[in-house]
Formats: sequence, structure tokens, C-alpha cells
Amino acid sequence: MKFVTTRFGEIDFKEKEVIILPKGVLGFSQLTQYVILERKEFVPFRWLQSVEDPNVAFVITDPLHLFPNFKLEINEKELEELNYTNSKDLVTYVIVTVPQDVTQASADLLGPLVINSKKRLAKQAVMPNSPYTTKHYLLDELRKRLRRKRLGKETAA
Repeated sequence: MKFVTTRFGEIDFKEKEVIILPKGVLGFSQLTQYVILERKEFVPFRWLQSVEDPNVAFVITDPLHLFPNFKLEINEKELEELNYTNSKDLVTYVIVTVPQDVTQASADLLGPLVINSKKRLAKQAVMPNSPYTTKHYLLDELRKRLRRKRLGKETAA
């Protein structure tokens, strides 16, 4: 299948690569079909591209790349909607917002995307009793990690 997007031009994908989000992404409930685009130059980020609206694409990433202590804490009943049999089939991403000032880029850890990779079925799961917020600043997290790394090396010396 082919689809022309505003960011990537024409993309080519197979129907079996389409991910269905029956309830859409918050604020985009009318859009339910997406593909994940990977580009070497964007690693560890990917794009969740709508195949219904060429203007809609979200930057996503595996939360563990940037937030190694991230824990998915959602109600089992919510996960049942993904019709999975093995939890290893579930893949988690978070949406990353990249504003004009890229130093303010942030990840939404409160509303992760959970995808059943076998069935290509997904949902944005909101974790109401979570310590996470919708804005975890990437630069702040990288600074914290560097600081911890330096402190670890200093105490080891």
C-alpha cells in the first residue's frame, strides 16, 4: 500500500503492518490506523504515522531508552482490550513532544502506547495513579543520568 505524508513523502507499507488504535490517540480519536516508521537518523526515536491523515505523525520511543526505571502500571482489564495471550507480545512506546526549542523536548510517561505486536492492536493507556506526568523533559533526564554516572565513577576511584 502507498500513502503520501507531509513529512516523509510517499511511504510504502504492507496492510499487515498497520496498527489499529480503536480509540485513537488522545485528541485524535477519529484516527485509528497507523504505521511505525523507522529511520536510522532518528534512532532511538520512531514515528507513529497516521495512514488516514497525511499531516498526523507522532514521535515515539521505547521509554526504557531514556527512562530506564520506567514501569508500565496499567489495569489488567485495560490490557485485555489488546487481546493478547503472552505479555512478551506487548510493546510499549511513549509519545515525545519536540517543540521549536528542542531543549524543551519531553516524553509523555503518563499515557504510554501499548501495542500487541502479534495482533497489531494498540491503545493509549492512561496510568491514573502513576508518579509520571505528561512532560518528562529529555534534556533534564540526560543531565541526571550523566551526573549519576560521574558520581558513580568518582566514588569508585
